[in-house]
Amino acid sequence: MHIVLVGGTAEALLLSYHLVSEHTVSIVELEAELGLPVQYPGRVIDRDFLSDYFTDDQISFLMLHPNPDGWGCRWDWIVKHLAANVARRGVQCYTRTRILSCTSTEAGTVINLSGGERDLPSHLYADRVIAMRPLESAGPGKRHHQWTPNLPEQFPETKLRTWFGGSVLPTDAQTAPFPDLRLKRADDITELWWSTPPSWTPSHGYFEQCHVRLPSTVDLLSFDGVISRVREFLNTFV
Repeated sequence: MHIVLVGGTAEALLLSYHLVSEHTVSIVELEAELGLPVQYPGRVIDRDFLSDYFTDDQISFLMLHPNPDGWGCRWDWIVKHLAANVARRGVQCYTRTRILSCTSTEAGTVINLSGGERDLPSHLYADRVIAMRPLESAGPGKRHHQWTPNLPEQFPETKLRTWFGGSVLPTDAQTAPFPDLRLKRADDITELWWSTPPSWTPSHGYFEQCHVRLPSTVDLLSFDGVISRVREFLNTFV
């Protein structure tokens, strides 16, 4: 089968990692670079899971920092290493690419594409098209995919809620009002995540911040949670 995953999320990369040994897999992403902007906590609970997907050198590069709720790291490096590894396994990633139409036929689904990459094909033929983000998600300049005339399959998610995340200096983090998740990283930055946006503002400002729809339970906000969701979804390919 040719499987097209729309959205270069960690879930998409892990799913492609498992599928590419038996299927042709393509990933379509609106952003110019996988892993940016960061919209997920840099958190690993059981670091033993990492050896299933990363080399020892890559794990060392993550510089995992111990926290009461797991290990803290930069999430963009988890995604970047995953992207490099799936590309080596044969997954094709189309960045800066927008879907113009999605048409189901008896032979499969035809996806028309538009983008800035030199070698971008004008269309893809797929047996399964799976949206890895909510269909209304937008990219740079509020660009979004055109799901006409046929909607894709949607990657299943648990109950979602809007989270506010920001990265700050450790001195500012000490005065932060009760974040739902606090992650110290080895680069001397602390991530703070709230299920309700705080009125508090750090003295030195945020290095990065985002409002994003993620699983509503803080226990699922981790690399381990991503693995669990992907492995459960893999059963639909049996």
